[in-house]
Amino acid sequence: MQTLILDVGHARYPISIGSGLLSDRELLRRDIPGEALLVVSSSTIAPLYMDRLRAGLGERRIVQCILPDGEQHKTLQTVGWVIDALV
Repeated sequence: MQTLILDVGHARYPISIGSGLLSDRELLRRDIPGEALLVVSSSTIAPLYMDRLRAGLGERRIVQCILPDGEQHKTLQTVGWVIDALV
């Protein structure tokens, strides 16, 4: 596994690159703290990875928001869908 640090000025975020990371519960617990999570994905990516990610996140409360794929769907309406999922 390789870890890069993304520095956005006001915060730093780890980006882990490697095989099998979605199943690494220890890594996911360390890098994604919290017991209630919202996972936002697209209709193309979610079917490929969501089950593995949910299993890796363990017994946490997970809400998923699956958005249509494509740049044309990055609209205020889809922002509203994400906010609705958060509520």
